[in-house]
Amino acid sequence: MGEKTSNISIRIPDDYRKRLQLQADKKGISFNAHVMRVLEIHLMNSGFGPTSLSSDSGRLFQIRCEPYLDNVDETTWAYFIDEPKYEKERAYYLIGIGRTILRDWQVKDKATVSKEVGLALLGYYNRKGFEIDRLTWNQYPGPDNDGRRVLQVAEVPETLEELFEQLMSNKWVDKFVSQDEKSQDIRRGRPESALFR
Repeated sequence: MGEKTSNISIRIPDDYRKRLQLQADKKGISFNAHVMRVLEIHLMNSGFGPTSLSSDSGRLFQIRCEPYLDNVDETTWAYFIDEPKYEKERAYYLIGIGRTILRDWQVKDKATVSKEVGLALLGYYNRKGFEIDRLTWNQYPGPDNDGRRVLQVAEVPETLEELFEQLMSNKWVDKFVSQDEKSQDIRRGRPESALFR
């Protein structure tokens, strides 16, 4: 079942309505769907709505995530980095935590902790000036591992709280991360001519 909705009536200048209708028609979606997307982007920009980050260059990214892997070695989430302005998925990362860390931290809810650590890492990279759609890690070699990062016990402090504190104060160091010249979707084959369409 979908989210609960409310019918409201809103008065907007006719010129705005026409512009919004033209944009909706161009995208091939309903007027209502387009207005909802405009509101969602505004809410992300103002710190409400779905998880989002604004880069130093002024780009807005929406982060969607879902569980990817939970086994004896690691608990990993998939993070989808979307650029709402262009309605494009720019990157797809796999970020996880090794089992020794979770055991040492005495974590009871591995899935939730792993998800929050991944989101905190993306926020940290963003604050460090990385464009989060251009991240790459050299932890695991090969093109199939473009965007894969699993934290191991030697890289993190003794407690989860310490890691969050180090990430928030930008004191943690990731020796595997770098920034590519191109966004991951371009590295994976999307033509640059489609980047801003």
